[in-house]
Amino acid sequence: MKTCGELSAASGRGVDGANVRMAYLCDHLHFAEEIAMWVYREFIEGIKDGVAYEQVLASMRNCRRDALPVRFVAIADGKCVGSVSLVDNDLRRRDDSPWLAALYVDEPYRKMKIGARLVECAQEAARELGYKALFLRTEHASGYYRKLGWRFVGTFDDDYSLKPDVFRFDLYGED
Repeated sequence: MKTCGELSAASGRGVDGANVRMAYLCDHLHFAEEIAMWVYREFIEGIKDGVAYEQVLASMRNCRRDALPVRFVAIADGKCVGSVSLVDNDLRRRDDSPWLAALYVDEPYRKMKIGARLVECAQEAARELGYKALFLRTEHASGYYRKLGWRFVGTFDDDYSLKPDVFRFDLYGED
């Protein structure tokens, strides 16, 4: 399997000139606590009762290159500035796999296409793992994913009384 740095669009400069590179989190586990805190605050706290920060941290530390879960980190000048995960399932009521999950870019680094580059890394990893499609759920970013070429599947109930939109990305063109 290629390293994330060898993936298409994996390294480069953001719109403000910051040098940003994409890497596998498993090669940079010292960022796991920071990413877990982002994920907990953005996607869990006050939303998903019964899920503790420690569970999120353990999940972040559980990462691989050659099997799910695969997690990526965006690094600018030695600092963690974003992350995304590729997981088996992010919506228990659907049997699809794998799922893009927990895309997050730190506030000062937004609007630099770092999120799109993290998504591209996850898409390439899914291809290399032999998947034909990738899925995601979102409660607030449907427009963003449509701009990246994701296709709306539907709105579904989840275990936390949320109604996320589900999207699909065909990794080799439309099925």
